[in-house]
Amino acid sequence: MPGYERAELTAELKVLPSGEDGSRGQIEAAKTAAGETGLAHEAGPETMVLAGGRREVLEAATRVVEAALDAGAGGVELKIEAQGDAPRFQAREQKQ
Repeated sequence: MPGYERAELTAELKVLPSGEDGSRGQIEAAKTAAGETGLAHEAGPETMVLAGGRREVLEAATRVVEAALDAGAGGVELKIEAQGDAPRFQAREQKQ
């Protein structure tokens, strides 16, 4: 597996509920999906954070977004950050 696929990532997801009636269910659906990944940490009432390897975080974020939208959420804000420099970029800089 290439080094850049092992880079640590964090993904912060905020559910944007639609309507007052279903908002709790939409948020809970996203939190349940996040919890099932084993990567989740709660960051707030409508926000969760996933942390881990690149591939697993990206796959988990997709599952959380799908769960929220399937439950009727109006949208999901997603912020993904790499933790430190990915090895492929470090190697390129060292060669120059």
